[in-house]
Amino acid sequence: MSESNVVSWYKKYIWPKTNFLESYRWIYAPSWSGFVFALRTTFASFLALAIALWLELDSPKWAPMTVWVCARNSSRGETISKAYWRAIGTVFGAIAAIIFVALFPQQPWLFNIIVTLFVSICVWCGTCLQSFKAYAMVLAGFTCAIIAFSSTSDPHGTFMMAMARTTYILLGVWSDSFVGRFFDVNIDKNARNELNKNLKFAICETIHKVLNMLAQDKKIVAHSQELLTSIIGFDNSIEFRQIEMSGNDHTGDHAHAALFSVTAVLARSMGLSIRMNHFKNVTEEFAIIIPNIQNCLKRIVQSIENDESFAVDQAYLNKLRWECRQHITDSFYKKIDAEKLESRERQQEIIFNDRILFRKLSELLGELEITLEEYYKSNHPIKNDHFKFHVSAPLNFDLAWKNGLRTFVAMVSACFMWYVTGWDMGGSMASLTGMGCARFCLFENPTQVTFGWFKGTIWALLAGGLLTLYFIPLQSNFESLCMVMFIPTMLGGLGIANPKTLPVAAPYAAYLPYMLQLDNQVRLNEGTFFNNTLSLLMGIFFAIASFRIIYSYSPFKTRLHLRQMLLKKMHNLADTSLLYKVSPRIWLFQMASLLVNMVRQLSVETNLKLIHAYSEGTVAVMMIGLNILRLQSMINHDVVTEDIKILLRIVLRRISKFSGKYGRTVAISHAVIKRLRDREKNEKNLAIRMEVIAAVSCLTVIADSLEKNKAFLDVTHPFLLQEEKK
Repeated sequence: MSESNVVSWYKKYIWPKTNFLESYRWIYAPSWSGFVFALRTTFASFLALAIALWLELDSPKWAPMTVWVCARNSSRGETISKAYWRAIGTVFGAIAAIIFVALFPQQPWLFNIIVTLFVSICVWCGTCLQSFKAYAMVLAGFTCAIIAFSSTSDPHGTFMMAMARTTYILLGVWSDSFVGRFFDVNIDKNARNELNKNLKFAICETIHKVLNMLAQDKKIVAHSQELLTSIIGFDNSIEFRQIEMSGNDHTGDHAHAALFSVTAVLARSMGLSIRMNHFKNVTEEFAIIIPNIQNCLKRIVQSIENDESFAVDQAYLNKLRWECRQHITDSFYKKIDAEKLESRERQQEIIFNDRILFRKLSELLGELEITLEEYYKSNHPIKNDHFKFHVSAPLNFDLAWKNGLRTFVAMVSACFMWYVTGWDMGGSMASLTGMGCARFCLFENPTQVTFGWFKGTIWALLAGGLLTLYFIPLQSNFESLCMVMFIPTMLGGLGIANPKTLPVAAPYAAYLPYMLQLDNQVRLNEGTFFNNTLSLLMGIFFAIASFRIIYSYSPFKTRLHLRQMLLKKMHNLADTSLLYKVSPRIWLFQMASLLVNMVRQLSVETNLKLIHAYSEGTVAVMMIGLNILRLQSMINHDVVTEDIKILLRIVLRRISKFSGKYGRTVAISHAVIKRLRDREKNEKNLAIRMEVIAAVSCLTVIADSLEKNKAFLDVTHPFLLQEEKK
């Protein structure tokens, strides 16, 4: 047999089998961390179930369900945080259910509408919030629905049902925490090491980007979204690392501050790169200082990677920063010896440009110093430190309204079916509809989540039916019950630990206890099992149908909306009549978050050029906003004269109405730049001259960014539409 025939035979018969087995590797050869997670969570769910059965609670299934809903394999701190906020959401939902049942005892439809409206409001708030605070809010909504709708047959037992529901949740949370203690080995040390590793990566990669930008690498701006994505991910995980760390130090706050400074360093280095590309000719002094800075930054990176002290290089960085300031001061007293008028004006222009570059370089080095200082403090906790740092992510009110409407329509439809059919499981169906909607609203792409959720529910139905109808009736004690449930439960844990199967495994593990309906005195028969199963399937059906039909998810529409948000935020920032102003760091973080959300809608394999286009556009808006804030600061202070403020207000007014279609804003910016350059030549006041230099520097970046990104900022531009449809 020839070599080509052997290869074709292998690809035809052996290769498909190998791929098939490889796709199930998470079952027969899981990672050690995944196996430990599945085992730990399985033991915790069995412990919760055992205690619930021992206490003879009326619905023990909710205790193991809580354990699996809170289970997170990414970090122990994430599980603890989710469990904590789940307990809080349950308490508030139980209180709301008691109030609604008491207020509407004889008005069924008014009662249904009020409960549905409450769940929709919770979903709206949950969409706006971040992290597990959002989970607590949506949990309060569907907990209220579960208790309230289950109480319709016995309103007098509402309080006891609310107490039982809260007991299940707290029992599940306690069981997971108790079992987790036996598996938490060196959790504090591991959390600090992980946090330090993430910070190292972010700072070292940022300095490498700065080095490339100083070398005038024009492609580096387009590729910066990868680092910004990593930074946003690290920032979101700091909250959970802080939970895992023992002690009351503020390591997490300093880590937050370090990452925010890293974002500012990236933004300032991009601005410097734009100015260096714009000003072709620079003085010899600026060309000399760049290699010194590059050598210093390389030594700092090496020290950070080797966990060595960088105090000497940090001091030298500070010295270079003050050298930049000294060069600016010396340039005002520099004599121009040229005799020809054209040569004289050209030299004056070069010196003026040089002042701008030195000023921006000084600001960049100052931001780098802050980054290194915060990094040092995060690695060396300070006693009696009261430092706090927190910045909220941008709120997506448009998505919040959509999710609220979807939830309201889905639950009203379920309540209508309950009213028409008079089904005794109609209340469970309506509450499970609210639960499904509450879960879907926490994801960016609900369409993709609904498909995985449905598959997981079907697998839970099949496994639950097999256990309920064939295996569990043969068991007579709790130990044998656990043996029967061990493999199906472990499969759910292993699936959650595997990122590819997580969307299906999460609903499977959560709904499996619900399918079993375990109790001390009751064994499910076929009729009861299929009745309970149908209520769950109908609840999932209403939730999925609502999210797929009402404002159906479209990646293109989502990206278009995010571009509109960017443009609107830029308009609001430039509007001098608005009193509310954002700080530069908050602006940078919000833009980085929007960039991450936008790029997440695209596939890296098939849309690399489009990702770079979106990255350049978003970074341009980031730079424009940063310089708008600087101009706003000049207008609000009394350093510059009123005629200069009028020129700056004219530019900002045009930016607040910029649509990307016309070049009038760019033309006005260039005209103001020319007038300010002429004004600086004749100005005698040194403070005003410095501010004029800063204003020209800001306007240069704004004009350049607007001109190069008109297509991105124009939300109706046909080029982007055509590219995205491809």
